[in-house]
Amino acid sequence: MFQTKWILVPVLVLQLLACRAEFYSSTSGLEQLFSTEVALLEELQNYVDEITQHAEALQSEIDAIRVEHLSAMDSIGGYLNNPVNAFRLIKRLHSDWETFESSVKGDTSRADYLEAMAVLKENLSYPSQDDFVGSAIALTRLQQTYQLDVAELASGMLNGVKYGTAMSWQDCFVLGQHLYALRDYNHTVPWLQKSMQLLGEQSYGEEPASLDFMEAVVGYHQQMGDHENALNLINHVLAIEPEERRHLLETRTQLEDLITDGVKQGLLHTTARRPGDYHSSREFRMYEQVCRGELTPSPTAQRHLRCRLQRRRFDYAPFKLEELHADPPIVQVHDMVSQRESLFLQNAARPRIQRSTVYNQAGAGTTAAAFRTSQGASFNYSQYATTQRLSQHVADLSGLDMDYAENLQIANYGIGGHYEPHWDSFPEHHEYPEDDLYGNRLATAIYYLSDVVAGGGTAFPFLPLLVTPERGSLLFWYNLHPSGDQDFRTKHAACPVLQGSKWIANVWIRERNQDRVRPCDLQRNHLASLHFKNFD
Repeated sequence: MFQTKWILVPVLVLQLLACRAEFYSSTSGLEQLFSTEVALLEELQNYVDEITQHAEALQSEIDAIRVEHLSAMDSIGGYLNNPVNAFRLIKRLHSDWETFESSVKGDTSRADYLEAMAVLKENLSYPSQDDFVGSAIALTRLQQTYQLDVAELASGMLNGVKYGTAMSWQDCFVLGQHLYALRDYNHTVPWLQKSMQLLGEQSYGEEPASLDFMEAVVGYHQQMGDHENALNLINHVLAIEPEERRHLLETRTQLEDLITDGVKQGLLHTTARRPGDYHSSREFRMYEQVCRGELTPSPTAQRHLRCRLQRRRFDYAPFKLEELHADPPIVQVHDMVSQRESLFLQNAARPRIQRSTVYNQAGAGTTAAAFRTSQGASFNYSQYATTQRLSQHVADLSGLDMDYAENLQIANYGIGGHYEPHWDSFPEHHEYPEDDLYGNRLATAIYYLSDVVAGGGTAFPFLPLLVTPERGSLLFWYNLHPSGDQDFRTKHAACPVLQGSKWIANVWIRERNQDRVRPCDLQRNHLASLHFKNFD
C-alpha cells in the first residue's frame, strides 16, 4: 500500500517537467490547467469504466466455476464420475480458458487509453518545471508575508478560514524537497516536519517501507543542522522497530550530544543571505508589516482626511472621492467601473495575457522578474468603448492630458501573485528609447477590476498605507514632485494574493504637455522625500 501511494510523487514530478507555458503567475492561466485536469479525469474514468465492465464479465465466469468447485468438494470422485461434469471440466480447460486468455489479450482498454492520452497531451495545457517551482515559492512567500502556520496551510486553512482540501504527506514532502534544492532551508524544515507527521498518521505509517523513508528524511534534517527534528524522527522510528533499527542508536546519541552542547552546524547555520539582500532589509520588513496590517498611518496623519463628492467637467454624477493620504496626495474614487465593464475587460484580456515584465535596469527593453509575478495585456484606449471610458474617467478626475498616457495594462495575479516595492517613475539616469518622447511617469491610476478575498492589497511602506482592492474603484497618485523630481515616498507594492483572483487595470500618465494642469515649481521641493531614496 505504501509503494502504491508513494509512486504518485515521482509520477507527478515527471508530469510537471513537460514544458508548455507559464501558468502559476495568473489565475487566468490556472483555469487552463483546471480544464486540462477535467479532460484527463474524464479519460481516466472512461478507461476505468471499460476495464470494470471487462473485469465484471470475467468475475462472473470465475464465480460460476467456483460455485461448481465448492459443490464438488464434498465428493470430488462423485463429481467427476458424472459425465456432464466431466464434459464441462474438459470443455472449460479445452476452450473456455483459451477464450478467457484471448479476452485478456484482446482487451484494448489500455491501448485506447494511452492513445487518447497521447492526443490530449498534444492539445492541452501542462505546467512546466518553472510553474512548479514558482508555485512552491509562492506558497512560502504567503507563509512568510502573512506569517501563516504551516500546519494550518497544509490543512487548507488560510488565516483560520478553511478554503480547500488538506495537503497530503507527499505534497508536503515534495514542497520541502524543492525548497531544499532552492536552498531555502528555513522553509524546508517545517514542510518536511509536517510531511513526516502526516505520514506517521497514515494506516501504513508503521510499515517498514514508511520507516525506511522516515530514516532517509533524517538525513535532510542532519545536513541542515536541524538536530531536534532529526532526533524526534529517529525516536519515532525506534519506538516502532527498536530491534530492526538498532543501527540508529549511534546517530541518536550523536544528535543528543550536539543538542546538549548547543552545537550549531549545518546548512541552516552556514548559509547566509548575500550581502545587501533586499529581503533582509528594514524596508522589506516594513512592506510585509504593511501587508499584514501591522503598520498603519498615525492618527495625526489621517486627522484631516475626508470623503467628498467632486464635480466632473461634464454633467455626469460626481466622483465619490476618499482621501487616503495628504502629502503625497493619494485618493481612492469609488464606483468608477461597473461589474459588467470589469468582466468585459477581464474577458478581453484573457486571450492576450502574457507574463508581466519590468524595465531592464541593465539596458533597454523589458524582462520578466521574480519580484513581479502576474500576467498582463495592453490595450489602446480607443480599442473599446469601455477602455475609452476608463481614459475619460482619469482625465475628468485629474485634468491631465491622456494623449500622453501609456496603453492601458490589464493584469491578473495568480498563486501568491505579487509585485515587490518599486517606483512607477523612472530614475534620473533612465535611458528613454529614441521614440519615447513622453517623458517620465507623472501619475499612476489603478482600477481594481475584482475584489480579493484575502491579501493582494496595494502597500505604500513609507507612508505607511495599505489600500484594499475594491472592485470598481480607482486609486490615484502623483509619482513626481511639482519640480519634476521623483517623489520617493510613493514607493509601493502589490501584496501577495492570499485567496482569490486579483484583476487590475494600470494607467500611467507621462509628464509631457501636462504643465498647464500641473505646472512645474520654480524651486525644487523634493527634500521631503529624498530620505527615502536609499532607505535601508
